Amino acid sequence: MASLELGTIELFQDLDPTQLKMVEEKITLRSYDKGVTVFLEGEETDGIYIIVSGHVKVYMLHTDGREKTLALLSCGDVLGEVTLFGSDLRSAAVETLENATFYVISKEDFKTLIFNIPELAMRVIEMLSLRLRQTNRQIQEIVFLNAPSRVISSLLHLSEKYGKPKDEGLEIPLRLTHAELAKLAGVSRETVTKVLNNLHERRLIQMTHKHIKILKRKELLSDIL
Repeated sequence: MASLELGTIELFQDLDPTQLKMVEEKITLRSYDKGVTVFLEGEETDGIYIIVSGHVKVYMLHTDGREKTLALLSCGDVLGEVTLFGSDLRSAAVETLENATFYVISKEDFKTLIFNIPELAMRVIEMLSLRLRQTNRQIQEIVFLNAPSRVISSLLHLSEKYGKPKDEGLEIPLRLTHAELAKLAGVSRETVTKVLNNLHERRLIQMTHKHIKILKRKELLSDIL
């Protein structure tokens, strides 16, 4: 495991070689196949997970079986930082959307790292602040936006985080099913299909069997009600 790899992860950026070596010594590597539950809501934490490769979804289950996707995460994103302080129980579940690999650091080991590398504490605070802003945004969208607008907003947020320029558009490199997008936006699968087809026909997005490409961001923004 090379320190250079760790240095490319946002959580560990700007750490010097000695500090990166300290982090490296605390890491174990875990791999999961597609469709595997990494951990469940309510389970006792075994530390933080840093995505090295692959995509995952973070979700919560209602007692009646309904599922709400909270986030779709990819390389460099961190899971489990909420349980570093306070409760030892997972606040949400995580499932792989494709084969995925993680760096795992136990809770106690990460606390030791924070004690020895104060810069990490600031990074964790920044991550928690970002999670809070994302949660507030989701609440606002559920309360104030209609169903089609929530689908469009989800696409735009995904393009902002993961979008890659391609052929005069911004391609979202996630293989999202209509069902997965519906769980993220908090709407029915039928609504997602209807909205995507409409946007495709109007040439605001382009759909293939693998990905969605944003073609006209400004027009999409104007469709949000």
